[in-house]
Amino acid sequence: MSTRSDPRPATAVNSAPDPRVLATLAMPGVAVALWHRRPDPAFQAWLDALPGCRLPQLRRVLRLRDASAALAAACDDRGLPPGPHRDALIDQIATLTDQAARHLGALLVTLRVEAGAGQSCPKWHLDAVRARLLCTLRGAGTQFGPATGEARVDHPQQMPTGAAALFRGRNWGNQPPGILHRSPPAQPGLTRLLVVVDPVDEVAA
Repeated sequence: MSTRSDPRPATAVNSAPDPRVLATLAMPGVAVALWHRRPDPAFQAWLDALPGCRLPQLRRVLRLRDASAALAAACDDRGLPPGPHRDALIDQIATLTDQAARHLGALLVTLRVEAGAGQSCPKWHLDAVRARLLCTLRGAGTQFGPATGEARVDHPQQMPTGAAALFRGRNWGNQPPGILHRSPPAQPGLTRLLVVVDPVDEVAA
């Protein structure tokens, strides 16, 4: 049996309001699968009004069943009091973790929840992973677009706040991705909250 590689980079972006769109990342030619989540307005207003020092931060390799407990501990560490909006925040991040693992076939994932005011990744790039889920829960979304040169994008798009996307990475396989991404420029006085989920492939194999 042989598999014929396609020399053309994958540049298609599939988007939909249904999370099942994330499964289309495996289709030939698809570099990004974008799930247009619509945050509840009351939840978003609560999250946007939180002081930056109360936003949870986490970086951990974990099993899916451990995600909610790890996120609750991260909220406790930042002094975020219990309540329905905190529960919704934990549920949303746990759901994003589950969706990424399910569609990438991972038993373990690296979950990062990052709160920051700067531009953490200012250069156009591909991540050194098979694929990565990105979702900005607060602040400006990730920018992305077709590569028009090395580390160059001429016509970038921007993910809406709350939207989640799976991006093919450098280690995807025999059809390289042709879509680059980067963090949006920093906005003075605004702290973003970004969720990043990577599959841990060497354990899942």
